[in-house]
Amino acid sequence: MKASLGWLAAALVLSAGAAEASSAISLITPGTESVDAGHTLGFEFSTLNAQSITALGIYDSGKDGLADTAQIGVWDTFGHLVASATIKAGGGTLDGFFRYVAITPVALDVGTHYVVGAYDEHDAQSSWAAGQGGTAALNLNLNYFGNRFSSTGALSYADSSSGGGAFLGGNFKIEPTSRVSAAPEPATWALMLAGFGLAGVALRRRTAALA
Repeated sequence: MKASLGWLAAALVLSAGAAEASSAISLITPGTESVDAGHTLGFEFSTLNAQSITALGIYDSGKDGLADTAQIGVWDTFGHLVASATIKAGGGTLDGFFRYVAITPVALDVGTHYVVGAYDEHDAQSSWAAGQGGTAALNLNLNYFGNRFSSTGALSYADSSSGGGAFLGGNFKIEPTSRVSAAPEPATWALMLAGFGLAGVALRRRTAALA
């Protein structure tokens, strides 16, 4: 019984560190879909509190996997790329209407404006509140400043806008920066688990010696 305490402690630590990330935009009903080859599509946003981007994603029409490789990026409004990811055809993890891949967490500066955008030549994209229909739940940790797009034929800073809402396009997930920075790295998890295991072995030997 005592020997199992180490592994119980490990499980509690792991469950405490595994928190759910939340999407910037959670589509309820998509807007009109179209294949916008040559365009990077997304939206402008800022964070109201200390948040970090932990995953980048792109709209998946039909929720049946991407037919083409997609690229997603996040820029500040000076056009500096601060985060990026690639999702190969058939790849990514589906969450709602989007396919996501995890990235190394990127801390966002409170009040700074950013632009997220995605480029995919062959998969249909959608929108929310950009004059093409669509309904969505928005993340209460963020402010939204309208749709963004570019027409360079490759992933690029989306420096143009046609108004409000969002072209989807790109999306992302966030977690509180304090929670992300407090989570141990994989190597640290390995050391912790090894330590718990050694503690369990020591307890078993002590129990056997006292028997």
